Amino acid sequence: MNAMTIAHMAGVLTSAIQAADRLELDALKGPALADMDLDRIRDIKRDCSTCINLLEQIGRERR
Repeated sequence: MNAMTIAHMAGVLTSAIQAADRLELDALKGPALADMDLDRIRDIKRDCSTCINLLEQIGRERR
C-alpha cells in the first residue's frame, strides 16, 4: 500500500464521515429517524474515524 492509496482511502472515509454528519443533523431536526438510526449513523462515523486513524498509523510506520 503506497502513500497515495492511504491518502485516497482516508479521503473516502472523511467523505463518509461528512455524509454521516449531514444525516445526523437532518435527523436531529425532525422525527424522521429513530434513536436506533441515529446510533447507526454514529457507529458509522466512529468506524470511519477508527479506519482513518489506522491508515495514518500505517503511513507513519512506513516512513
